[in-house]
Amino acid sequence: MANFDGQPSKLKKEEWLKENPIFQNVVPCDNLFNPDFSLSQLHFHEFLEVSIIQEGSGIHRIWNKVFPCKKGDVYILNAGVPHEYFVRDQADKLIIHNLLFDANDWFDGELAFPDSPRFCYGIFDEDVLWAYVYLKSRSMEKVKKVFGAIEKEIAEKNPEWKEAVKAQLILLLIVIRRHLAASAENPDVTPKDRMIVSTAMRMVMERYCEKELTLESIADTLFLSKSYLSKLFFRVTGEHFSEYLRSVRLRQACRLLRETQLTNEQIVYGCGLKDVPSFYQLFKATYSVTPSRYRTEMSENMPNKEKRKGENKMSILTEISENLQRGKAKVVKELVQKAVDEGISVEQILNEGLLDGMGVVGEKFKNNEVYVPEVLVAARAMNMGAQILKPLMAEAGVKATGKVCIGTVQGDLHDIGKNLVKMMMEGKGLEVVDLGTDVAPETYVQTAIEQNCQIICCSALLTTTMGVMEEVVKKAQEAGIRDKVKIMIGGAPVTEEYCRKIGADKYTPDAASAADAAVALCAAC
Repeated sequence: MANFDGQPSKLKKEEWLKENPIFQNVVPCDNLFNPDFSLSQLHFHEFLEVSIIQEGSGIHRIWNKVFPCKKGDVYILNAGVPHEYFVRDQADKLIIHNLLFDANDWFDGELAFPDSPRFCYGIFDEDVLWAYVYLKSRSMEKVKKVFGAIEKEIAEKNPEWKEAVKAQLILLLIVIRRHLAASAENPDVTPKDRMIVSTAMRMVMERYCEKELTLESIADTLFLSKSYLSKLFFRVTGEHFSEYLRSVRLRQACRLLRETQLTNEQIVYGCGLKDVPSFYQLFKATYSVTPSRYRTEMSENMPNKEKRKGENKMSILTEISENLQRGKAKVVKELVQKAVDEGISVEQILNEGLLDGMGVVGEKFKNNEVYVPEVLVAARAMNMGAQILKPLMAEAGVKATGKVCIGTVQGDLHDIGKNLVKMMMEGKGLEVVDLGTDVAPETYVQTAIEQNCQIICCSALLTTTMGVMEEVVKKAQEAGIRDKVKIMIGGAPVTEEYCRKIGADKYTPDAASAADAAVALCAAC
């Protein structure tokens, strides 16, 4: 998917359900809640989970939603839903009673298949992203009794205990379903409504770094009016779109303050915020501390890390690489000029300084260790350094490892994915001709011929524009260059199967993989 902050950890079914097809435990929680938006704080699993808050109070984070939880609350979550329990401070007490199982182990037919409207008696009949519900006091006593009966059967394992557990599980789900039907908070919200809003939220998570991201632009992508999406978003989430976008950007800024040494200016640039003064005011108004104070407090509370030693002994090329990774564009530019003045070869500066640093960023991005903002500021730093080298590269005979033309296909104006791919390819030493957005099939082919490109790269975000990729393949065949030029495709709706169907050469699911694939294809040409 298109793309969340970090990756939640996965708890595999076989590790939890080793002895029995059902698992129950009582867990005290001491995880301290942090407002930083990071999915890496969360976990998910391959089975269903029903949890009772047995004692105390705290916070239950599910995806990007934060719920207060207290004694008596019951949560039931489908497989694959990232979540985690937290306490507000160390003095709080929170104890959770969990029941974990796989529906396929206990049910048959429609009750066992997630795509079925009757899956687990219709509790999870909406969409995957929002497949969770919660209960409060009215049905609590019934739920507690069922929990107790299941716990007893698991412990004693009397004859036919599995059949008894199955009966109790059915009763548990029916009790929950009846409670939901009786206490629906907003009966006007349909599964389709939630699907639309969850799609809009995913788009925000993928594109929050774009200053131009607006409700109107998302509405256009979803073929909806701005007014309709605005009202729908508020009805489903209880908050306005502008509030949600602002909160996502601020949470990303929190993460960058905590995990990186990027300046406020770089964070503003990487998170799509307006400017440094407004960022400062907004941050202080939201969190009651300044960005610098937040960074200081978070660093004081984090485990001590070994500080870099011997930086004065670093080679200038290592300094270029290190500062590029940190996104320090001005420093990189000065260091590159210094390296040139000291007589270091252009090729060495390029390979061991700029490309080395960008290669590290690309690898970290691929492994979800850094995210879009870090890539953007690192790429800006690389470009600043490259400006010094470009006039000298021709004289030195430095050649790119390959040449690529890239663009978003005709009818599609989205460019964040395309831009990331371009950055990653340049970070691998490829020369990239950027055709921009809304690129006609003929333009790809003509550019490839005129610029002697080895690869044509086509990007698309909309399913309605995917067909243009097939036209690019056909135009390349008609022009007689199909055996000389490779065609790569990518984007949210694109798949490996579609790549094979249209006769393209390579599909990649992300920017880092695209860069690696392009280098390999160029080397093979």
